[in-house]
Amino acid sequence: MKEGTIGALRILHDFSKAISSTLDVDMVVETILEKTSAMMGTDKVLLLLLDSEDNTLYVRGSAGFSEGELRATRFYNVGSFDHCIVHKGSVITLKEILPRGYYSRIAAIMPVLDGMVFAPLETGGRARGLLGIEAARRRLSKVELEILCSIASQSAVGIENGKLYRKLHDAFLHTAEALAEAITSRDPYTGGHTRRVVEYSQKLSSSLGLSPEEEEDLKLAAILHDVGKIGIDDAILRKGGLLSEREEALMRMHPEIGARILGFVEEMHGVIPGVLYHHERFDGTGYPEGLKGDEIPLQAKIIAVADAYDALTTERPYKKALDRDEAIEEVRRSCGSHFDPSIAGPFCELMKEESPVGKD
Repeated sequence: MKEGTIGALRILHDFSKAISSTLDVDMVVETILEKTSAMMGTDKVLLLLLDSEDNTLYVRGSAGFSEGELRATRFYNVGSFDHCIVHKGSVITLKEILPRGYYSRIAAIMPVLDGMVFAPLETGGRARGLLGIEAARRRLSKVELEILCSIASQSAVGIENGKLYRKLHDAFLHTAEALAEAITSRDPYTGGHTRRVVEYSQKLSSSLGLSPEEEEDLKLAAILHDVGKIGIDDAILRKGGLLSEREEALMRMHPEIGARILGFVEEMHGVIPGVLYHHERFDGTGYPEGLKGDEIPLQAKIIAVADAYDALTTERPYKKALDRDEAIEEVRRSCGSHFDPSIAGPFCELMKEESPVGKD
């Protein structure tokens, strides 16, 4: 086997590993642009995806272009380019698939396109988009063309996998939200509670600089923080007054019930801390384990303040709802006892700046 072919195989193997390392579409696109630029020795890379509903190509990502070089982000009346899939190793230009007069107008404002060649993004025998590089300054070798087309094919798989994962993930979140709302709807006084706790938690997590992975886990934990109430008797959940000591003890079991339910699903282990410990208090007087201070997971501290704030601003038969300013002041008074000051402080500032989340 020739050294050039061996080198090409190594390059493609490394590229495949890189885009397979994540299912986040934005990260896949970023990796495609970065790796294509490095592997093809070009500064400019353009990723176009096909919108089959209106037969347009739109810019999904770009690298190396100066401001003003890409003045159009969508190209219309695109002709078929499926033939590139049949002829492996062949590339095309936008001039070949856009109407002549239209392309002339586009090229006049974006002359950089005249120096670019594109390989098809192909999955399931269909072209889903184009991956383009600047090639005006040199002629691409046969091996380079093969590499570019292989990169484009692998890119298509990476993007499609990311889209599928996102759809499945969103469907899962919607199912979890529906489950949570079904559980909380057993209590006629807490309509919309889950949605609001999620919104409050997400606002706070953004200001605290959590990683995307931490934000994902927090969102799911906030959605499911009361899932354990599925094991609490309706007579307790729907009671229109203060709970008795025995009823309160039973109600306090819901975090452990929720954690036990989620423990059966391996993928849920990252959200269990928020579900199990969201009723712990900073001074150690909470439940179920009486954790205090830094013993309480960050996820649980965030949900705790969001959960309590919503309770303060929700009317119940035995108490009136506080308005926003009153609730903020109540949270401030509980800093250092109920809440971690480093979490509750920023939360109060956010609530002062934001419009109140609507009640159902």
